[in-house]
Amino acid sequence: MSEAAATCQTCGAPDPGDLVQCKYCQQPVSAEAQRTAIPCPRCSTQNRWGKQKCARCQAWLVVSCVFCGAISPHNVPNCLQCNEAFAGAPQRKAAMEAQQRQQQDMQMMSSVGSVVAPFLGAALGAAAGSALSGDWSSGSSEEIERDDYDTSNVEEDTSSFDGDTSGDGGSSDW
Repeated sequence: MSEAAATCQTCGAPDPGDLVQCKYCQQPVSAEAQRTAIPCPRCSTQNRWGKQKCARCQAWLVVSCVFCGAISPHNVPNCLQCNEAFAGAPQRKAAMEAQQRQQQDMQMMSSVGSVVAPFLGAALGAAAGSALSGDWSSGSSEEIERDDYDTSNVEEDTSSFDGDTSGDGGSSDW
């Protein structure tokens, strides 16, 4: 045997299960339905708990929590799943995400810094060492350039030398 269909407690008419008020006698179908009713934000029709859209105008009766994504009736102050307040929720979530991003950036910079610092220190040390070793070398760069210049002059002078290169004092015919 099947259970009897729900009926209005006032007039006994069949209860379709979506409205709080009986469509025949206009009285609440039950005290529980009236106590947990969700008013439509558009047309003010009292809808049953658990419905997502108004039975009369199809307006949304629920809102989605920006923190956990759960849906709750629009007339409750907090999310039924995570208990976050709906008032100011988008601003709180944006501030929380900005703080999380800042913490992640700081952690990344700390990680990168601990890896890069030794290399940067080595590079700076090498550059400083190279600059200091140039000052302490046997000749400065100016002297080296002068030596190169003098060597090239000697080569030019040697190539234009008309004397004997054989070492016997005679002249050579090339």
